[in-house]
Amino acid sequence: MNLKKRLMEKILNWRISTKMIAGYFLLIVLPFAGFAVFVYYQLTDKLVTQYQLGNQRNIEQIAANLDSALQKIESIYSIFQNNAALIDFLRGEYTTDRDHIYAYLKEIRPAYSFAYLVEPSVTNLKIYPKLNSKFANIPGFGGYDTLERQVDPSMLSALTPARGRWHKDFSSGDMKLNYYRKIYNMNYNSELGILQISVDTRLLRKILDDLHSLHADNELLLLDEDNRLIYKSSDISLTDKQMDAISSMLRNREQKLLAFDQGRIFINSVTLPRLGLTIVVINSEELLLKVLLSKRLWIFTGLILLIVLSVIYYLIISSLTKRILLLSRHMRKVGISSVSHPFTGKIGTDEIGFLISSYNAMISRIDELVNRVQKVELLKKDAEFKMLQAQIRPHFLYNTLETIRMLARSNKQHTIAEMAFSLGNLLRYSLSGSDETTLREELENVRAYIAIHQIRMRDLHVEWYLDESLLSTKCPKFILQPIVENSMIHGLSKKRGEKRITIRLYADHLVLTVVVADNGAGIDPIKLSTLRKSVDGMVVQDQMVEHSGKGIGLRNVVERIKAFFADGSGIQIESGAGAGTTVTLRLILGENDHVEAADCG
Repeated sequence: MNLKKRLMEKILNWRISTKMIAGYFLLIVLPFAGFAVFVYYQLTDKLVTQYQLGNQRNIEQIAANLDSALQKIESIYSIFQNNAALIDFLRGEYTTDRDHIYAYLKEIRPAYSFAYLVEPSVTNLKIYPKLNSKFANIPGFGGYDTLERQVDPSMLSALTPARGRWHKDFSSGDMKLNYYRKIYNMNYNSELGILQISVDTRLLRKILDDLHSLHADNELLLLDEDNRLIYKSSDISLTDKQMDAISSMLRNREQKLLAFDQGRIFINSVTLPRLGLTIVVINSEELLLKVLLSKRLWIFTGLILLIVLSVIYYLIISSLTKRILLLSRHMRKVGISSVSHPFTGKIGTDEIGFLISSYNAMISRIDELVNRVQKVELLKKDAEFKMLQAQIRPHFLYNTLETIRMLARSNKQHTIAEMAFSLGNLLRYSLSGSDETTLREELENVRAYIAIHQIRMRDLHVEWYLDESLLSTKCPKFILQPIVENSMIHGLSKKRGEKRITIRLYADHLVLTVVVADNGAGIDPIKLSTLRKSVDGMVVQDQMVEHSGKGIGLRNVVERIKAFFADGSGIQIESGAGAGTTVTLRLILGENDHVEAADCG
């Protein structure tokens, strides 16, 4: 009792981490290990049986594939037996050489060609006529006496109308297979010859390779009808006693799962009745033992890893839960009055540390927002006041310009009046809230812009060629004014004499074209190339085509055109030094998009 009491007191005094480890071992690790050992010994016998069954199924499947191929080869016989021209040919019905040649070329040789297509493994087809030896020199035929020298006559005499026979020859190291079957007349009462079908030696070799590939260390044996060894896959050494034991098991046991030499060698066999062969597959018990040993090692390795990972898991969980508990206690204490007090415990750099840091940042931000809410409201009211001012200023400018225009007209200063009127229109168009307009309004804005410049440039002439039916087409604002502005500033301002701008608007089906041309100074090739690259969105080093603060710029015009109109819309620039500049806007409209289709011609 004293020992038990002292043990209990010692356990009660353990640290909580020690208690968690001990409980983990007692409740999880030990039961798991005991159960794993029990299951291992229970499943060993089943694994052996499954191993044998799996081998047998695979072997029988491969043998069935070979039998199917042999059956397909045997079916070639019907091609020749049912060929009436061949039967007449063998019976000697054709009396002249002309008839022989015609029958051979028309009916017999195509049968040979078709037979080769039926099964690619067939290497040779030959018929040995029994009644007429003069056919021996014809391709596909041979002398009957030659066949009798090649094959045992007793095998030929054993051939029946119902079935043929396979002849095997492994003497030269090759696996030669030949199928023989007699050809009869239509009434099957007179023998006319024997058909020989030679098969590629690789057919049987492939089957053996497939069997060998099931397990790299297995051994293969081929036994004849009398269970005599005629082939083995390697230099396997089998004593006469062992061969007698294998033969005895094959003769006396109907089942195909055999254990030999006290289970150290597993034997699977399958019979090939068409060839009269038995394939024996020998697998060493060492292969199965390797599998079992690997599973045993995995079990022990799993137990060790389970213990190690359990300890690591406990340490990690302990480090996580400790900080989480501390953070939880701190969060329970946080209220509106104490929101400015962050968590001051250990933070760390892992995800929990990130969570704690984010929490501290959050309550700091909350405190900042609470303290500054009044300031934000004041800023909001100030912004609303400035927006009101921004709405008042344009109206003041419009009224001022209108007053100037009226005073100029009363003093008969018509030029000043027109200038104030044009400037007012420009301001109204620029300060209107909508980003979308029509070509009519866009062109009116260009007219007002040109009218102001014509007061200064009296030799400036503008030609308009507009299709009135297209003026209702919708478009983005300021797609023409920047182009006209560039013509005046960079082209016409440098030209002496008459200055001319031509603006055309026309359409071809759903393609609307606007052309702005001038007779100004033009653009030299280098600057033109730079301008085109800028318009296409390419990076141009050390050159600036668009100038900030001086209009919208051609690149901006291109982007808004492509965003508003269909794919393929854009700008083309043609110019030459001293030859003026022509800018063409190609605007592609969708069906019933922005303008009625009928308006586009």
